[in-house]
Parts: sequence; C-alpha cells; structure tokens
Amino acid sequence: MKDELLRDMRLGRLVELMYVDRHGVISKRRVKLLRLQGERIIAWDVRKRARRTFYVERVLACLPIMERAYGKEEEIG
Repeated sequence: MKDELLRDMRLGRLVELMYVDRHGVISKRRVKLLRLQGERIIAWDVRKRARRTFYVERVLACLPIMERAYGKEEEIG
C-alpha cells in the first residue's frame, strides 16, 4: 500500500482513500496526497478543505480519481 500511495503522491493524483480510524470506524476521503512522514501520510481533504494525517497501516484502499474535461470526477478502477 505504501508504494501505491507514494506513486499517487509523486504523480499528483487526487485519490479516494478507504481508511479505518483508531476506533475502528471506516471512512472514505477524497484527498490530495502531500507528503510521507515516517508511517504517516499528510494529505489535503478536498471536501473538508483541511489538512489530514493518515497512518499508512490503516489505509484499506486507494483509488485514483480522474477529472473529466468538463469538470466532473470519476473513479478509476
């Protein structure tokens, strides 16, 4: 998963993360990956308009988002 996250970060992709928090709650976030700090990913949450931190070990899935020419986004995969 870490390699996939790093690849998407290097390519500047907007991604959708499936993530489980420390309480076991699963969430889906649309984020732009900014940097890796040890075992944490620092990202910009598009919907919340805020920086967020995610532990790599808690990321369940990472899907790139493709932006269409007319501005609507769609998932790849």
